[in-house]
Amino acid sequence: MKILLKNSLIATEEGLIKGDILIENEKISKISSKIEEKADIIEECCGKFIIPGGIDVHTHFNIDVGIKSVDDFYSGGIAAAFGGTTTIIDHPGFGPNRCSLDYQIERYKEAAKNCPIDYSFHGVLQWVPDNLEEQMLKLKKDGITSFKLYTTYTYALSDDEIVKVFKIAKKLDLVIAVHAENNEIINFEREKYRVENTTTPEYHAKSRPNIAEYDSVCRLLNLAKIVGFDKLYFVHISTKEVINYLEKEKLAGTKFYLESCPQYLYLTEEAYKKENGNLFILSPPLRKEEDNKEILMGIKKDLIDIIATDHCSFSIKDKEIGKTNFLKAPNGIPGVQERIPLMFSSFLKGEISLKSFLNTCCVNPAKIFGIYPQKGSISIGSDADLVIIENIKNRISIKSRANYSCYEEIENRVSIESVYLRGKKILQQNDLLESSKGKFIDKRR
Repeated sequence: MKILLKNSLIATEEGLIKGDILIENEKISKISSKIEEKADIIEECCGKFIIPGGIDVHTHFNIDVGIKSVDDFYSGGIAAAFGGTTTIIDHPGFGPNRCSLDYQIERYKEAAKNCPIDYSFHGVLQWVPDNLEEQMLKLKKDGITSFKLYTTYTYALSDDEIVKVFKIAKKLDLVIAVHAENNEIINFEREKYRVENTTTPEYHAKSRPNIAEYDSVCRLLNLAKIVGFDKLYFVHISTKEVINYLEKEKLAGTKFYLESCPQYLYLTEEAYKKENGNLFILSPPLRKEEDNKEILMGIKKDLIDIIATDHCSFSIKDKEIGKTNFLKAPNGIPGVQERIPLMFSSFLKGEISLKSFLNTCCVNPAKIFGIYPQKGSISIGSDADLVIIENIKNRISIKSRANYSCYEEIENRVSIESVYLRGKKILQQNDLLESSKGKFIDKRR
C-alpha cells in the first residue's frame, strides 16, 4: 500500500521543507516538493507540520515500587501515541535481590506485548555478579545495549562496583545510564526532616539538594575518565551546578551523554506549596527557576542531548500521603503524553530552534541508543513513524491512568492530528485506532 502525505511542512535535520512524503511498505520511500505518483491513500496536510515520531528513552511503565504504577505498557503506550511519541525505551524496576540481568527484561518483554507503539528496554544493574560480562553480552546479543545503575535507593552501587561496570561496558561497547544523586547526603537530609516532623511536600525538594546531584555527577565522570569509558549517560539532570560543570568538561573534550526532562524546564519547586503539591513529588525534585534557565541554555548550546520524561505515574489516591509525609509518597509524575507538545510549543514560541527540538526528542535518542536512522528521522528508508501537527492552542486530553497532568498551566500550541507507526495510521483526530500494535526494537541496528 502506498500512502501520500501532501503539502506539509516537513521537519528534517536540514530544516523545514515544504512538500510531500510517500510511504511504502512501512518505510519512507520519497520526499519531494511535489510527488505526482499514484497512491492508495492521499492525505492532504495543508501546511501542517510533519515531525518524526518522538522517541522517549526514559519511561517507567508497569513499575512496582511497593506501590504499583497505574500505567502499564498498554495505557502508557496510548498516552505516548496521543502525545506524538511512537517509540519508548523503558527502564524496568528492580527485581528480586541478586537476580540475573535478564530476569526483569524477560518479564517486561511479556508485559509489553500489548504496547500500541514500538518499544525496547534498558537493563537494570542492581548488583555486580562475578559473571557480569557474560550476562551483559547475552543481553547485548538480544538487542539490549544499554544498562542503568543507581547511586541512591536500595541498590546503590559502590565506586568499585561502578568501575567494574564501566570497564565491561567499554569492552562491550555499551551505554551506561546513571541516576546520579549522593545517597548519604539524601539520607542525612531525609532523617533530619523526619525527626523534625517537617515532611510536607516542600521539604521533599530540600531533602535532595542540588549538591547531592552535583557531587554524584562529578564522581561518576571522574571514575569514567580513569577507566577511559566515554558512553556514560546521565539521566534526568536538573541543576545549574551540573550544567555548568559538564559544559566545561565538554569544552575540554570529555565525552558523555546528558538527559534532562520537561519538569526541569517548565516546573519549579514552587509547585510544592500548592494545595496539590504532593502530585509533583518526584526525584530529583523540582528545582528553582534559575536551574530551569540553565537547562534551557543547555539545550540551546547542544550540551543536553536528550529530553526524556521519566514517566512514572501513580494515582491521585496513591500520591495523597505525600500531603503530610513526602517520605512515604511514591516518587514520579506522568509526562509521556506532554513532552512532544511542550517541546514543539517551545519551538513555535521561539524558545528553542527546530534543530534543538529534533535533536533532543527524535534524532539523538535514536543515535545514542542504536536505532538510527531506522527511527528518529524523516529520511528515505527510515521507518514511516510520522506525526502530523497543527499549530493550534490546545488543552491536552490526558490519557494516562494517573488522570492528571503537572503541566496544565503551561501554554500548549500543539494539536496532534495524526500519528503513523511504521506507515500505519494509529491515531486520527483524537481517536486511537484499535489495530495499533507495537513491536520490540532491537537496539543493535
